Amino acid sequence: MMNMTGSGIGMIIIMILCGILAILGLVYIIISLIDMWKSYSRDQNQTSLLFFIISLVGIVLSGPFISLILAIIFYWNRARSKSWMGIGLIIAAIILAIIGVITFISFGYDMNNFDNMNWDEPMMDEDYNY
Repeated sequence: MMNMTGSGIGMIIIMILCGILAILGLVYIIISLIDMWKSYSRDQNQTSLLFFIISLVGIVLSGPFISLILAIIFYWNRARSKSWMGIGLIIAAIILAIIGVITFISFGYDMNNFDNMNWDEPMMDEDYNY
């Protein structure tokens, strides 16, 4: 019978929450891109077009963080609730990263010593009774 420690379950929960947070962030960015394009096509607002172009370039070059910040700025005067949702996504990502590091530390891994890790052994070998 396999026994899983609390840290193993915590790691699985962290991975599931990271996946959910990534999907929510992607949906938020896609909705903001659609709203930016609608704002530009409706009012010929050059700022909306600039945010749209920089967001697209930011997704390709540096990941979604720049696009998320631009979406928050875009929504700040238009839809304050959508702006607060973006801020909530950033705060949730920071909290989840901190909890993930704490979970890794509880496994006993040295987060700064990747050169001396033995990648051939199973990561949770000590958690199972064979």
